[in-house]
Amino acid sequence: MPQYLNNLFVDQSDDSVVLQAFADHEVLSFHGNQSPEASILTTLVLRVSRKPKDLLAHLRRIYFCYQNALPEPLFAALLDLLIVLDQKGRDLSLRLLWGSRSLLNEEQQACLKNLVQGRQDMRGSRFSVFTKGVVGVSSLLETKRQVQSQHDYLGLAADFIEYSQLEEAMDILEQGLEQTPDRQDFQALLLELYKSTESSERFQKQYDWMLESGEPLIDQWQQLAVFFNGKSS
Repeated sequence: MPQYLNNLFVDQSDDSVVLQAFADHEVLSFHGNQSPEASILTTLVLRVSRKPKDLLAHLRRIYFCYQNALPEPLFAALLDLLIVLDQKGRDLSLRLLWGSRSLLNEEQQACLKNLVQGRQDMRGSRFSVFTKGVVGVSSLLETKRQVQSQHDYLGLAADFIEYSQLEEAMDILEQGLEQTPDRQDFQALLLELYKSTESSERFQKQYDWMLESGEPLIDQWQQLAVFFNGKSS
């Protein structure tokens, strides 16, 4: 377990953005006009979105929000973790709630405690990945199933493209096509990325798989195949 988790709830007087969530020297790139704090938080949220069952990704997000005194994002991070845990890991959940209490208001604390205890009524948060800000969701288990079965592949890919993470965008769209190979919008955006990054080998592998799937393909598949063949000749 990374060392930063040992100090999860130790108050720090330093007002600068806490980067210890990346004590394993993971490389991050800051893009656009976002502050370092906002850029890191965006990256952490995206990782939770991609891998909801990655406990370390959740803990990093919670740790970062706590150490940088971000009450509403912290509440959302805890909320998302409890949704994914689905009443498992009760000791860990209670420890996190206890450690976070100084930044949470009474309503937030009550909501999170209810989730730990299996009560399904909860308030949403605009920073939450899984509740999408909806207030008064009545069925936690149904929400969790929807999260697991209906990933917003196109939205996630757009987020990665915005931050110039094109490899990750292609990963997401390829995963989406594995689930729903008939999605022409997935196909079109993925082909644009293959062409812009000149990923000919990756394109060919996906093209072969799509042909084997038997699903109808948009014309751009054949056009891009001709394009790459012309470049290699």
